[in-house]
This record gives sequence, structure tokens and C-alpha cells, in this order.
Amino acid sequence: MTLLERYKEMHEKGTEAYFDADEIIRLLEYFEDENDFEGFTQVLELGLKLHPENIGIKIKECKVYIYQEKYAEALDRIKSIGDDDDPELLLLKVQCLYVMDLHHEADELLDQHPVDDELRIIYEDLTPILSEIGKNEVAFKLVKRAIQLFPDSVILKEEHCYHEEMAGNLQRALQICRELIDIDPYSTDYWYIQGRLLSNLGQYEEAIHSFDFALTCDEDDVEVRLLRAYCLFMNENYEKAIEAYLDLLSDKKDITDHIEPILAECYLKADDFERAYTLFNKLLGKPEVLSQVARYKTHHRIFSQTDQNIDKTAEYLNKMFFAARKMQENELPSDKYFLHAQDIRSQKPFLLPPDGLSEEFIKNKHHLN
Repeated sequence: MTLLERYKEMHEKGTEAYFDADEIIRLLEYFEDENDFEGFTQVLELGLKLHPENIGIKIKECKVYIYQEKYAEALDRIKSIGDDDDPELLLLKVQCLYVMDLHHEADELLDQHPVDDELRIIYEDLTPILSEIGKNEVAFKLVKRAIQLFPDSVILKEEHCYHEEMAGNLQRALQICRELIDIDPYSTDYWYIQGRLLSNLGQYEEAIHSFDFALTCDEDDVEVRLLRAYCLFMNENYEKAIEAYLDLLSDKKDITDHIEPILAECYLKADDFERAYTLFNKLLGKPEVLSQVARYKTHHRIFSQTDQNIDKTAEYLNKMFFAARKMQENELPSDKYFLHAQDIRSQKPFLLPPDGLSEEFIKNKHHLN
């Protein structure tokens, strides 16, 4: 019977069994890895009862206060243990200090520590923790300091790349990402990040190549496939974008609402007016899609959700009407699409341009994206 099975059997029967301190710590680490806070606290209660003076178990107790965001209480517990030589305890201590904006005290503790593997691991663990709780400025500062001390740390390079991207320093992030690719050229994540950075820089052709490399590492990665399709769209490769989106729709039904709005745009820009018309008409009947894709700002004012939905509804109606108009001009197919659009237009005239449509819109179907 494994240690975990023995503990669960004891817990289910409501009996008490003896576990030595090392076993308690292993159980605590298991529940911590599983993000099972209830299981963690139950084992901790047993551990403190059996081994009240064990430092390793006391350190785990400090984590409970941190999980509950009771940083002052956690810091008091940490100081009561008083063993700054323990790397896990030091990590918890500086975490509390940074969260409580006691930066000077935290900096001193890190500066006083020897530049060794222990310090590297502390930095590697600390920076993502601070990012997760919203202390991005502090985390970025620490990453830049740590990378000077440990330039070969892959984890710190990853964190550095992330923070440079979040700070808008895309070229610097791209440089770091390429260093990571040199270290591990078979990483889907690194190729994906490079593609994302290139797409944000407007370098869509290069981004597509990055995503192609990523897909050779993992051909089923949905995020890579989605962003690759988007870059094809932005690079005006509409037929290939349509093919990529239809391929995604064929095996990923749960992302239909995310894909259909931009697929309709692809049809419109590829002059496939009938399919564009049909899909925009379908989208108008799906309010959840309108909520998802409504992301507009006008005159520096963010619309309420209702206003956003109205704005997106107007856009879809305009584009649907435009597609119907083009089909009528081309005499393909019959006038039923145009008449249907006219009928919808008469029901919601406040959402559509005046008679004749917007001249600017008629001249350039790409204006409303």
C-alpha cells in the first residue's frame, strides 16, 4: 500500500495512524501539487499534532496563510521560525515582503545570499509567483536583476521574454525568444511565442512560418492553428485563411463562435458574397457571438455591453447588406438575398446607413473590419 493510499484509508475510516515527519511533508507536497487546499490543510493539522516542532511542517503552515492572502500573519510565522538558511522559507519570506511593498528588506535578503543554485531557484520560483498575483513591476525588476546573475537559466529567460512582451518591448522579447529557440528548437511554445510576437509587429509572413514550425512539433495545437489562420487573414491570404478556419471547424466544434465572425470576413474579402451573406445572417441570430466579438471604442469611450452589441449588430447588418448588394450587381444569385436584406433593413433602419449605403463603405469593402 502506498503512502497516499494508507493516508486516504485512515481518513476514510476516521481513524488515526502514525506518519513520520518526512511522510507528512510528502503528503503535503502531493496535495499542494494537486491544488487540493482542503486535503493540504487536513494533512497539515495532523502533521502539527504529531510533529509540532518540525521546521519543514511549520514552513508548510506558513503557506496556508499565504494561500489565504494573509501575508502579515504569514510573515510573523516565518520570522518565528527564524531559519533564513532554509531556501523554501527564504522564498516565502521575500514573497511576503514584496507583496507587502517592503521592497528594501526583501532586496537586502536576496543581495546577502550567495550567488549559487539556491538563489537561482529562488528567483526562478519567485518571479512567476509575483506575476500571478499582479506584482508585475516587481517581478520584471527581479527578472532583469536575476538574468544578470544567471544568464544561462532557461526559466529566467522565459520570464524575461514574457515581461518584455507585457511591457510592449516586442523587439527585445523577440530577441530573447530566438535565444530560447536556439536552446530548444523543438519547443512548440517557443515557436508559438515567436509567431505571436511577429504578428503583433505586423510581420505576418514571418509569423506564419513560425507557426508552421510550431505545428511540425505539435500539429494539433489549437492556439497555434487559430493564430496562424488569423495571420493568413491579415496577410490577405484569404483562400488559405478560409481553408485553415474550415479545417479548425471540422474537428473543434467548441470554438465555432470564435471562428465564424472572422470566417465571414474572409468570405467577404474573397468576394464569396453568398457565403459571406449567409454567415453574417447566421451571426445576427447568435447574441452570444455578438457579446464575444464586440470590442469597440469610439471617441475614447468604452461602450456598455448593450451598446457594443448594437454596434456589432450594425456592422454585421451593413456587411450582410453589402454582400447582398454585390450579388445583385453581379446577378448571382437571384434577388432574394437583396430583398431579404432590404426587409431586415426596414425592421432596423437605425442600425444601417442611409439610402445608397455609405459611399466610403461601398467603395471599399475592407473598411469595416
